[in-house]
Amino acid sequence: MIELGIGSNATIGQGICLGNKPEPKPIFDEKIITHKVYDSCRRQDCLEIVALAAESVIIGDKLTGIGDVIPVPDGACSVIANNLAVKKIVIIGKEPSPFKKGFWDIQIRFVFEYDIAFCRHDKSVIVCVKANSFHDMTFCLFGSAASDIVMVTDFINDKSFEIIVPTVWVNAKVIALKTEFRCRHCDRRPIDVVVTIGLFNTIQLSRIVFLDVQSRGFCVPRECDFSPISPCEFFNSLCFPTDVFAPPAKVEK
Repeated sequence: MIELGIGSNATIGQGICLGNKPEPKPIFDEKIITHKVYDSCRRQDCLEIVALAAESVIIGDKLTGIGDVIPVPDGACSVIANNLAVKKIVIIGKEPSPFKKGFWDIQIRFVFEYDIAFCRHDKSVIVCVKANSFHDMTFCLFGSAASDIVMVTDFINDKSFEIIVPTVWVNAKVIALKTEFRCRHCDRRPIDVVVTIGLFNTIQLSRIVFLDVQSRGFCVPRECDFSPISPCEFFNSLCFPTDVFAPPAKVEK
């Protein structure tokens, strides 16, 4: 039987130790294939969205179909939105920016789902309706210039074959802030339900690359530009072509 004393250079389960600490492992250079983030940003928006019916429902004596604006029933004095969540995020478009080389215009649609409860004076519920709404956003991020290089891999399936373009990654979190009736005209009864929500989201553009990496932990994206450059904004940023309107005179010798 072998006993290990306090001053021993070995501990059970660790093998040979130096000063009661495991012997450090050697460091190797590792090659990896990964999605490198070329650009990223974050946004924090306060949105006012009109409640639309997510399913057919009878309110009063009328049928409200899917996608219709939810009408306010007679006798309703207050309205509450519950169980608000991001149901789906759709990448509508991804095109190279016509004004900024290497940048891409990304169109994102956020679909929100929630329950709308109409209440009387005594807080009793008249009807509860499953609702949804959507909001579109446009981002402009650097994703490097497009090329005619193609890639094939059997990592997902053996038919994967595509032109190399940036990949979009979106994360989102939403919170309900306020729910109220809204009149389209001030002299009429309320006909719309408007939900004010807070939307936090991040978006990244990445490409598949081959790297040697060292990690320093998680990163926090910068704040997003609110929209890509518009044609007029691009035009107004150009210097006035003075020489066009004042051609140079003949140089005297």
